[in-house]
Amino acid sequence: MTTVLDRVTEVQDQVISTLAGVKEPVSSAVSTVVDFVLDRSPEVPALPFADQLPTPKELIENQAKFANKLVSTNKSVALAAAAAAKPLTDQLLDRPAPAARSTKKAAA
Repeated sequence: MTTVLDRVTEVQDQVISTLAGVKEPVSSAVSTVVDFVLDRSPEVPALPFADQLPTPKELIENQAKFANKLVSTNKSVALAAAAAAKPLTDQLLDRPAPAARSTKKAAA
């Protein structure tokens, strides 16, 4: 990896670590709020059309599945664009061109 890419990866790892670090405080805060609401109003009425609404877990799973497909498709498009730009980027980045394959033509 290049020095720049090493630093980018380092920052990405820090972002993931920070996000993972908020899991417990966020779930603890949500539990505190839920306990507060249920202590003051133990009978919470159901929402209209509740049977037609997804649960929070179902909604999150669905959105995660969509995000994974989106990232995969975006990667595919980006890699295709990078492949198309490779002849120019190889020159700009001073990368050697791949060796050309020689083809032998049949004698006529």
